[in-house]
Amino acid sequence: MNSIYISRSGDGHRNLATDEYVLEQYRRGNMSGMTLYFYINSNAVIIGRNQNAWRECDERRMNEDGVQLVRRHTGGGAVYHDSGNLNFSFITNEKLYDKERQTRVILDAVRSLGVEAEANGRNDLTAGGRKFSGCAYALSGVARGMHGTLLVNADMDKLARYLVPSAKKLAAKGIASVRSRVVNLSELVPVTVDEVMRAVIEAFKREYGDCEELVFDAAAEAEIERLTEKQRSWEWVVGSTPAFDYSMEERFSFGELQLRLSLRNGVVTGVKAFTDALENGLPEELEGLLTGVRFEREAIAEALEKGGARAKEIAGFVLSEANGMENSIGSITEAARVVLHTMPELALGEKRTKHMLMSFLKKRTSLELYDCGAWFYAAHREGAERTIAFRADFDAVPTRDGARHLCGHDGHAASLLALALMLEGKRIGRNVVLLFQPAEETGAGAPLCCGLFERESIDAVIGAHNIPGEPMGELLLKRGTFACASCGAEIKMQGRPTHAAYPENGLNPSADIARLALAVPAEAERLAEEYGCMTLATVVGMRTGERAFGVAASEGALWVTLRSESPEAFNKLVGYVRSYARTTPSDECATASDERPITSVELFDVFPATVNDDELLTRIENVCREEKLPYKYEEVPFRWSEDFGHYGKHAPACFVGVGSGEGTAPLHTEGYSYPEGLAVRTGEIFFKLASKL
Repeated sequence: MNSIYISRSGDGHRNLATDEYVLEQYRRGNMSGMTLYFYINSNAVIIGRNQNAWRECDERRMNEDGVQLVRRHTGGGAVYHDSGNLNFSFITNEKLYDKERQTRVILDAVRSLGVEAEANGRNDLTAGGRKFSGCAYALSGVARGMHGTLLVNADMDKLARYLVPSAKKLAAKGIASVRSRVVNLSELVPVTVDEVMRAVIEAFKREYGDCEELVFDAAAEAEIERLTEKQRSWEWVVGSTPAFDYSMEERFSFGELQLRLSLRNGVVTGVKAFTDALENGLPEELEGLLTGVRFEREAIAEALEKGGARAKEIAGFVLSEANGMENSIGSITEAARVVLHTMPELALGEKRTKHMLMSFLKKRTSLELYDCGAWFYAAHREGAERTIAFRADFDAVPTRDGARHLCGHDGHAASLLALALMLEGKRIGRNVVLLFQPAEETGAGAPLCCGLFERESIDAVIGAHNIPGEPMGELLLKRGTFACASCGAEIKMQGRPTHAAYPENGLNPSADIARLALAVPAEAERLAEEYGCMTLATVVGMRTGERAFGVAASEGALWVTLRSESPEAFNKLVGYVRSYARTTPSDECATASDERPITSVELFDVFPATVNDDELLTRIENVCREEKLPYKYEEVPFRWSEDFGHYGKHAPACFVGVGSGEGTAPLHTEGYSYPEGLAVRTGEIFFKLASKL
């Protein structure tokens, strides 16, 4: 007796498992006649039994969008399935199997709907030269199967999005799909999936006669569930991949590396490494670490983490470049941050860091890149009226042991990489600029990057800093000043040397410096009271003369850090200190002598106050409420400084904090570490702000 079965599941794994189950029943002789099986998968890419998943589809985008990867138990090419695809299978034994007869059922059905369809030599059905159906075939003992898909109202944008893989260095030995021009039946005639299904059922009855509904008993359901679990397994979906090679080439801190992995059944079977590193042993180390390891993120990461410093540095890059390692935006972002963390560089010396960031964006996104020397930016353009800029810094902190990422700038830069990945292929109604800035620690970076405003029309600029001690991912907002203005002031005094026994013959600046060390903090206190805000002058060092007891001091210096939440108070405090750059004494430093030391004042690491635009901040708060982002307002400004304040001179600007965990060590301390997962969470916040502001 002929039968028809219509699946009510949208799970691609279960639907293909059901197909396999029915075929197996015919092989065992448990079923007879012809079975026509219909199913509709919800957002899945189906690849053939012998295909290479890494070559046929863009797994990164699929993971981002929740699209299933399903491997058939039969051959054929890669196809995208959604609710606009009607999938069919003719399953029978070798005596009743007739490819031409089964194809005729489909052709008669679509022709009855008004489509002038025909079969071509590639097992495809076409209309006007464009493909609307393709078939694959199964043979298992005496059982035979023919299954295919009918494009009725499929999302063609997604079809192209997922079946056009990102450029990968894969020399695949699997069978590549034949790319064809395709068309939806609904483009040719006004028709729905249900109408096409009914037309095929009627054509099937005309061709094969009476039929009944196929019903599975409990034992059959249990067997289908077992096959479904097999369909979902890594061993089937990935482990069944034919042999292929994965290659990468990049420059690391230790030198150039070319790495080639040979893979079979999704496992590394061979490793070849070529490097100009001065130290020996890296190729042998990588071969020992990676041979026999699954080609997936967790396994590769675990293997490389067991190696030395060079292997750990490679780990981040490999994970950020190989889409086949179960990549998601989160894992890709975190892997990139790990790489950035291993290459800390001081202000205006961030050459490798900048190269890595630009290479990442060039290889993984279609954003426009603009190299501006020490800094660069990337642009997501939609031709929209409004352009939002997001800024991240990428320099490291100087320590006694050299440059180290003890402020989280590696995470800040990674958060913009996450935002770039989230923007890829999206339309949000905004143009978005990602500004990558060097030299924040010295305050020299932002003035350079203000050249952006000569190149682009920017409607708003947003920046963020991780804040230890606050709940992970919570936004910290502040009206008015977010971070204080500050600078370092060096006050030098030059007198005249003399023998310590005849001080009257020289000019000793020691008393002047001592008085000044008291006067500047006192002036800061006065300004704090006048402006009603935090204003500080902190003496960080002072020196006069040398340890030579026969010679009076003739030169000296005072080093003081000036800081205020009020731009006005800060400017007055700086002016007060500058007033000493003259040869005539001030009242505070007056002595009996009319002759004064020559005094000079030089400022270092000048940071303007970071003052938030009130209207923009209100809009950010509204987005937080709408998107249910956790946030709170800070009552007082942060005492540390940020050069982000320069951007507010050119466009409405807002700077926010993002909590990095209540147990996180303070910034710039030995125990500080940027937490895993925060970069992608910050990128998600940026994406929501970009979409709504």
